[in-house]
Amino acid sequence: MTQKTLAKHLGEYTALAQQIASLEAQKQAVADKIKDAMGEAEEVQAGAYTARYKAVISSRFDAKAFQQAHKKLYSAFCRPQTVRRFNVASA
Repeated sequence: MTQKTLAKHLGEYTALAQQIASLEAQKQAVADKIKDAMGEAEEVQAGAYTARYKAVISSRFDAKAFQQAHKKLYSAFCRPQTVRRFNVASA
């Protein structure tokens, strides 16, 4: 791939990422309006749509606290993992 083609693809990628971020912000703004309109209701219907905004309780493992309390056990179960991170930045 030539530098010119690569630069074109990178520009296209950056433009699309900006559009997605803008659309996500718009989506969140509309979601906030819907939540405000719902008030304390967990479910509302309007036309063909049903909106639900319910509290969900979940349990999550606190790895940091476990590591502090049980350092040897934590290190015995840790394994290295290699990942590749893709990032595009403009100069």
